[in-house]
Amino acid sequence: MTQAIDNPWTAAGAAAGVSALPVRGRRAEQERLTQWVRRHVHRNGGGVLWIEGPAGAGKSRMLTSAGTEAALAGARVLTGAGLARGQLTPLAPLLDALAAEADDFAHGPRAGSPEEGASYWLLREVGNRLRALSQERPVVLLLDDIHDCDDLTLLAVRTLTARLAGLPLLWVLASRAHPDAPAVRTLRRDLLTGQAAHLELPPLAPDAVRQMTQDLLGPRATAAAPYLRYLDGLPGLVRQLCAHLQDGSPAGAHGRADAPTVLAALVTRRLDQLSEDGRELVLIASVLGGTLTVQHLSQVLGRPEPTLLRPLREVLAAQLLHAGHDRLSFPHEAVREAVAATLPQPLRRSVRRRSVEVRMKAGVPAVSLAAELIDLAEPGDARAGRVLRIAAQELAPVAPGTAARYLQRAMELTEEVCPERQRLSAELIPLLWQAGDVAEARDLARRVVQGPPDPLTHAQACLELARMGSQFRIQQPDAHIRHVHRRRDVPVAVKDQLLSTTLLNRLLAGEVEVAGGAMAESLMRTRGVHPVSELTHRTMQSMSACHRQNWADALKHSEAAAAGIAHLDPARAAALPEVALATSWRAALLSLSGDDRNARDLVEEAAHEAEQRGRQALLPLWRTARARLLLEAGQLTAATRELASAEAATTATGMSFTGELAALCTKARVAFHTGNDATMEACAAQADACLTSDDPQRRRIGAWITVIAMTYRDGCADLMPRQLSMTLPYLSRGYVHATPVDPGETILLVRAALGAGLREVAVTAVEFAERRARRNPRFPLFETVAAHARGLLDGDADRLVEAAERYGTARPLLRAQAWEDAGGLPTAMVSPEARACFERALEGYEACGAHRDVRRVRSRLRKLGIKTGARPSVKPAAAAPAAGAPDAGWRGLTPSELGVVRLIAHGATNRQAAERLFLSPHTVNTHVRHAFEKLGIRSRVQLARLYLSEVDQPGAVG
Repeated sequence: MTQAIDNPWTAAGAAAGVSALPVRGRRAEQERLTQWVRRHVHRNGGGVLWIEGPAGAGKSRMLTSAGTEAALAGARVLTGAGLARGQLTPLAPLLDALAAEADDFAHGPRAGSPEEGASYWLLREVGNRLRALSQERPVVLLLDDIHDCDDLTLLAVRTLTARLAGLPLLWVLASRAHPDAPAVRTLRRDLLTGQAAHLELPPLAPDAVRQMTQDLLGPRATAAAPYLRYLDGLPGLVRQLCAHLQDGSPAGAHGRADAPTVLAALVTRRLDQLSEDGRELVLIASVLGGTLTVQHLSQVLGRPEPTLLRPLREVLAAQLLHAGHDRLSFPHEAVREAVAATLPQPLRRSVRRRSVEVRMKAGVPAVSLAAELIDLAEPGDARAGRVLRIAAQELAPVAPGTAARYLQRAMELTEEVCPERQRLSAELIPLLWQAGDVAEARDLARRVVQGPPDPLTHAQACLELARMGSQFRIQQPDAHIRHVHRRRDVPVAVKDQLLSTTLLNRLLAGEVEVAGGAMAESLMRTRGVHPVSELTHRTMQSMSACHRQNWADALKHSEAAAAGIAHLDPARAAALPEVALATSWRAALLSLSGDDRNARDLVEEAAHEAEQRGRQALLPLWRTARARLLLEAGQLTAATRELASAEAATTATGMSFTGELAALCTKARVAFHTGNDATMEACAAQADACLTSDDPQRRRIGAWITVIAMTYRDGCADLMPRQLSMTLPYLSRGYVHATPVDPGETILLVRAALGAGLREVAVTAVEFAERRARRNPRFPLFETVAAHARGLLDGDADRLVEAAERYGTARPLLRAQAWEDAGGLPTAMVSPEARACFERALEGYEACGAHRDVRRVRSRLRKLGIKTGARPSVKPAAAAPAAGAPDAGWRGLTPSELGVVRLIAHGATNRQAAERLFLSPHTVNTHVRHAFEKLGIRSRVQLARLYLSEVDQPGAVG
């Protein structure tokens, strides 16, 4: 109740002393207080100083410091304090302060309410005693914890500070910031309005806290460092922490004090300073989370909001909670956890469940409650199960993994033998599949199919199995489909989707022989009943058109499918396998038609969506599609990375939704160009397994991979007619899974057939390429590939050069191959033109990262006598360089182009340049066009002027 000033001049009695040592970081406040006390004491003046700050801010030490300064100045120092939650006798703090001066104050009435008139008598006696003491010498009256004083003491302070204002009596009052009691707030307002001095103690700066810790703990200060941020800059908490550490708190393996133990000690002491209501409020709030509203807190406590006003102010003053614009929050999450840890676990669960029930009644969205219900709900809680189910349905489009976890928990809360549990299982199947738990999804679907509670659940499970591309993999799948279609209580839309998805799976699996008969009839049966079935129908029509080599129709139907996708709910459409396959197929068609940019955009957008939403089952599809587009663009290193990522994703999910054969073809072609022996051997081993399959499609693809592998090993001579013949149906089918066959693969087949001496196979492949090009004039790539293939077959250099030019930058690998094929013709092997072609091929291969092709072309250049240490440089044999002629590389021109440019600049025509350089006119035209592009000019006059001004002077050309 009383606090003594720890110095020889203290007049009042003797509670536990508070050190008068100054507080680190309080120099400014300390100096202000010292000056104020000395000035008033020396001048024999009176006044009032109100010191305030949060609990632990150092108010008591400031009072002690004020008493010490007053005593040193010759003043009489009286001390008293309020008592938190104590049954104080009215006016007890002032009576105790005066007790050392007069025994009658010490033994006055101390229990119960004063009799009528006693309050007035006590107040008058206190005033008289203070007047008498101040007449002898200046008096400094220190009252601590004003916020805990009784109402009569507060009234006495308010009255006596005014009545005794002319005497040398200094009042130094200390209170917590934001006092709760109305009487204290009124007293503060009146005193400060009446010119009382005000001294506020803010939190200490971090540097001051660290220095204070160093002062108290010395070398052990490092043990306190992790906890300083939880002390809110309050010196009292710093001392509590240091005292706890000095007492020997448990330490971890590295000598650091155990964090939960330390925080628990701090929290316990702070809670002990609160009233019962305040402590209850903080405890309940700690269980409810880091932030909460007063309304929610009152509902959980079951108390009206006005009744929380008093404890809430107390808690805010203690800085255990902070008040934001409309919410309460804990200053530190670790402190909240430490407060919550003081409650038993069953009580915490009960409070959390009460909180969830309150929010459920208030209409809080299920998604906001589901995460807590997973831990709190108990078996048989139907209401919690409904909330989890609703949350799963809402989250399915954006977070299938989380939605699956919620739905699994809802199933656990439902009785094991219950139709509702089976229905939940049907909803869980696609979520598990999307999240990558493919094996679990298939097992669950098979169980539901075998014992469904109703026809609709049976139909939905069958549909999900078909969407996973599993071909059901159960006994008598066709019987299940027929059963679904016979049921009148199954919606037509579900029947429609089941049939169309089943047919799509059969197309992807290679069952194209029925495309002209049963398949066409089935396509008509599924058309237009449901939007998803319609786009699946369009995708199948597109694939059938591709099989017939009618690529314009294939693109048209793909565009119609894309239009159908645009009308679906974007959030849910991306999760549908039918949409993913249609989009992947369309991207491949756009790439073949020359629209590479839109093809990449489609794949990148879909891949980003799958990665962001956690659709693990779709990632192999998009990464394989990326790899295919990168291969076509000549970015082999990036394509290799994407294939590795796709393989890792496929292994992680245990499924091959992308089509393992399509991925195998892409992987073999990338390894063929990069020279990855290990990958090529692995592809060849898989091809051998395919050759022994009963599936004709797998055997054809196995034969194709075998051709690639043997060509890679330079074993074309060992190729058998049967192996090459089996690859022709692979090319003519047009697609593998949801990936069109690259037209450029025809070039590899022609080259392999010619290398094996099987010209008739090469002729068949070339005729197929030319027939395809004639039927699809909208696809320039087909015509270019046909010209390339015919040039190989006939040994026509002009056709090969023309093909190389027409490939452009969209197909850099095919372009480099065409240049190499042109340079490798027997008629060109000793001409400068061969060297130029090999050089162009080398440039292309190096840009693509085709290491194996680079080694091969360098070897061919070495045979022509060209050094291979750096980029080769070739000068035309028939062109004698003039004085000052540039080396290879002037403005980016190749040696062959420079030779042509020199002659043109000196007045030669294209035909004259061709004759003098032993080149074809077509090749010279090509070199001139490239020179124009690289030099940024449009005419021969500009070419001559630029060359002659920078390189040479005009002269006769012999």
